[in-house]
Amino acid sequence: MAFTLWSWGANSHGQLGLNVISEQVDAPTKITRDFWSKTKQVACGGGHTLLLDDDGKLFACGWNVKKQLGLVDEAIYFERVWCLSGINFTNISSGWDFSCGVTDEKYLFVWGSNSHGQLGLPKEHFSDAVKPVRLQVNACSVSMGLRHTAIINSKGEVWTTGCGKHGQLGLGPHILISDRFQKVPLKSMVTHLVCGQNHTLAWSSDEKALYVWGDNKHSQLLLAPEKYKKVYKPQKIDIDVKKKVKKLLSGWTNALLWLEDGQLLAWGRNNYGQLGTNEPFEGKIIHIKLPEERLVKDVVLGSEHTVCLATDNTLWAWGWNEHANTGTASGDFVFTPSLISFDQDLHSQITQIYAGSAHNFVVTEKERNEV
Repeated sequence: MAFTLWSWGANSHGQLGLNVISEQVDAPTKITRDFWSKTKQVACGGGHTLLLDDDGKLFACGWNVKKQLGLVDEAIYFERVWCLSGINFTNISSGWDFSCGVTDEKYLFVWGSNSHGQLGLPKEHFSDAVKPVRLQVNACSVSMGLRHTAIINSKGEVWTTGCGKHGQLGLGPHILISDRFQKVPLKSMVTHLVCGQNHTLAWSSDEKALYVWGDNKHSQLLLAPEKYKKVYKPQKIDIDVKKKVKKLLSGWTNALLWLEDGQLLAWGRNNYGQLGTNEPFEGKIIHIKLPEERLVKDVVLGSEHTVCLATDNTLWAWGWNEHANTGTASGDFVFTPSLISFDQDLHSQITQIYAGSAHNFVVTEKERNEV
């Protein structure tokens, strides 16, 4: 198979890996520097990008003011993170200006901004900009928000660190900041976990229940904001979902569940069309449907936009579009799923999609005899 990586959206720091800095790139554009093996995962932060290949090697580009790339300088194309060579990563994640990687032995490496203890490193011993450090933390999956980090360990427990002034750590009203990972008081095993800007969401497959905590100003916790503006400990929310959850995703102030039967359930803020509708309401679940009853193959969220891959190999997007991050020509806001113009080969298939604050990546594949 031949693999191609494409990117578009905000590029003010070179985070698209196109070897150029620009305000934005309007449509999916091919990245020609493909000196890695098959792309396994891409993690997009506020203005930086990490790329993990099938060999476990790590590459990075974009904004580096807090050393979030793991490189010495900023890079406008993907450069190998040599200080982490020899380490086999299986999973990567990016916050606003900080990053991490999980190794094949479930160790967690962290680097970048530690301004609020979001790396789980004691602030008295580490500066605000940290080179990669390995923590003695067991991590199976990890999510990073604006200034906090959450992990699931091998026991299904949730541990958090960083800023908690909105309750996003889930550690109670008296712990508003932490520079160590601390266990969140949850009685159920968690299978899915995601950080928003200032909130955290978790899903228990055993209970088929959603747990929420943190900022609720825009009903991103599915609670009445006039009564629950901030939630400091996990609250169990019954959303009557009986199907298996494929993905739990969060933007800055909106969230989405993708179910095994193809349903897309969204809630939270909708000022930019984040919920795929032009109805200006909050506080309830919206069922998003692709045009002409298309089925969902994958879906990802940026800070305030969504990109969705349909089973017919078409890409759709909605939400914030100020930096062309939806890849459509629909103005600054896209309120309903809109087709992304993608000048790809007719024989290629889109196999992976990723989104960050305002930038995106897709991977396409095609048989080599068709190259």
